[in-house]
Formats: sequence, C-alpha cells, structure tokens
Amino acid sequence: MAATAQIRYATATYGSEAYDLNRVQGYALPEEEAAEEPSREEQIRERLDERARARAQAKAEAQARSQTFGIPLLGMIGALVVAALMVTVLMGYIQLAEISGETSRVRSSIADLEERSEALKLQYETTFDMASVESYAVNILGMTRGGAREIYTGVILSDRAQILAEDETAGLLARVTGFLKSLPEYFS
Repeated sequence: MAATAQIRYATATYGSEAYDLNRVQGYALPEEEAAEEPSREEQIRERLDERARARAQAKAEAQARSQTFGIPLLGMIGALVVAALMVTVLMGYIQLAEISGETSRVRSSIADLEERSEALKLQYETTFDMASVESYAVNILGMTRGGAREIYTGVILSDRAQILAEDETAGLLARVTGFLKSLPEYFS
C-alpha cells in the first residue's frame, strides 16, 4: 500500500493546488462521492429553496419599483419643487408686467388730469376778474358806488347787561331739557 500511495502523491503539486486530491487519478474521497449525488429529497429541497429565493427577490424588486417608480423618490420630489418654483417665478413676471402696464396708464392719466387742472385754474382766475365783477354790478344790477358822504347807520345798544330771573321752582329735569334745547343753537 505504501507503493501505491507514493504513486498517487508523486504527481501532486504544491502551491495553490497543493491539496486538490481530485487531480490524482483514481483517488476520490467517499465524502465527495456522496456530495456529488444528492438524494432526491435534497434535490427537491434545493429546488424549493431556489424558488423561494427567486420569489423573494422578485418581491423585493417589485417593492423597490413601486416605491421609486423607476426613478429615485427624492429626485422626483426635487423636480416637482423646481417646477413649482418656476411656475411661481413665471406668474410673478406676469403680474409685474400687468402692474407696469397699469402704472404707465395711470401716469398718463395723471398727466392729462394735471393739464386739465391747470386749464381749469386759469379759467377760474379769469372768471373772478374784479373789473368784470364791478362792470356786472353797475350795468346789470344797477348798483352805484358809495360816496364819502354816506354814513353807515346801525343799531346802537346800551352796554348794560340784564340778568333775567330764573324760575327757582324748576327742577333737575327742567334744567336738563333746557340744556338739550340749547344744543342745536350752539352747533348752528
């Protein structure tokens, strides 16, 4: 047996293939032979395990696809935010253009109104010319100018005050009603 062992190991190499005993002709370990031919139950079990792994992998891929819709979720949210900001900026420019147009219309209207105001002020000043007012009073109304001999006469009152006697029997209610009656005279 020693001679056969020498022949078997004489062709062995050392290094990365040093312990590969399958390279030696006629040499096979009983464990490797058993491992080469799995039993029927083990084959069925391996197939079931492979199917379960395939199902789990397909389920994980489908779940990943449903979460990202083919593109990263944060990228999609970022794109929507950028689009919303672009629309906001565009709407701002539209409003700015409308306000600018309205401002120019208002400025032109203000300029027209200022010109009209100046024209009306000039017309107002010419309306109250004192020479024309005097001419109207003398010629149309028949008024005459007063001379130095004309004296203004008015009513001359004495400079004494007279205190009227109040009704001493008047109560608080009479005084309040008297006060309320005098208010319209005060404000008119």
